[in-house]
Amino acid sequence: MNQLDKNIAMNLKRIRKSKNMSLDVLSEKTGVSKSMLGQIERGESNPTVATIAKIVDGIRISFEELLYPRQESVLIIDNDKLPLLRSEEGAYQVRSIFPYDRRRNFEMYEMRIEPGEGCGCFLKGEGDCEYIIVVQGVLTLETAAGTYEVSANHAVRLDAAEDHSYHNSGNSQLVLNVLAGG
Repeated sequence: MNQLDKNIAMNLKRIRKSKNMSLDVLSEKTGVSKSMLGQIERGESNPTVATIAKIVDGIRISFEELLYPRQESVLIIDNDKLPLLRSEEGAYQVRSIFPYDRRRNFEMYEMRIEPGEGCGCFLKGEGDCEYIIVVQGVLTLETAAGTYEVSANHAVRLDAAEDHSYHNSGNSQLVLNVLAGG
């Protein structure tokens, strides 16, 4: 069974049970036979697009709810266990906390810049805006509109399409949380 079939099987069973429906009731609402629905829920059948369409129309859910893995209501992420991307010269590090996902319209990164170092924008074209939160240190942000000093516990929003760069003029590591999106 491929991942898509697994998703459909798990989601259909979960959704059916959450709506307190038996396979008989689900069959009546969707026009799909009880035996076919049972096979889909057990992962024994690869449903056609037409069958999926009948199911989502019959129980009034979106295709996405049936096809994609369920989002957990709470997701705890240990930043220390996330992959860390380092620049070749060791000037900065970037960690993707919430990478691109088609179901949300933002990405979130943690960036650490060593004293006296800097880097260009690494998210160019990734969203309409960048939201930068300075966690530790002082960010020197260079844009076409000017240079800005942003200290810890402050944030800045900027147009992600414009060229910009981040610099650490301080004596300790600069830590930023960068959110890119609409």
